[in-house]
Amino acid sequence: MTKLLLILTLCLMTIPTAPAEELRDDFSDPKMKGRAALRGDWKFENNSASCVADPELYKKYDNHGPILRWPVEMTDGTVEFEFQCSDVERLVLTFNKEGHVLRMGFNAPGKSSIFGWIGQSSKENKPKTIVKEGVPSMQDLNGRLWSVCKIAIKGDEADVMIGNYKTKIKHPSIAREKGEFTISFASGKFAVRDFRVTY
Repeated sequence: MTKLLLILTLCLMTIPTAPAEELRDDFSDPKMKGRAALRGDWKFENNSASCVADPELYKKYDNHGPILRWPVEMTDGTVEFEFQCSDVERLVLTFNKEGHVLRMGFNAPGKSSIFGWIGQSSKENKPKTIVKEGVPSMQDLNGRLWSVCKIAIKGDEADVMIGNYKTKIKHPSIAREKGEFTISFASGKFAVRDFRVTY
């Protein structure tokens, strides 16, 4: 009996696990299927995407800046990319699913935060702040060489890395299903490269 259990265990260990699904965008294709580059003149060169924005452009789009969108159908998973900011006023990273799910907003010193919606976002259902203290400001992020962003989600927890900033967050919103990931910004120049999602 013991020998049989050992054989079964070895057999199970040799069964290959399904590879993780992956979405990868190296920005070599300006019209990559699924990715949307909106509200600005996005340029695709040297395996990166970049855009310049100003207050007039922001006003033109009803107080919304340039945005990149990717379809990300997942509950657990990891989003990674590298980015560069020059004189950017505000940077916003968002997971959506029929409304907002989880958002990271980087602003002036003292105004950056990470927040989430426990249920579907609406005028009545406002987000709850998950963490504010220590979240980097645009003063911390502007003018750097390429910085790494990595958001690894499992259940209601996420390990977050933005440049030199690292934190672990826990909130019911993090466990919600996600359908899209977006990067948007206001004013200045923003660039992104090597975007990938595994789940």
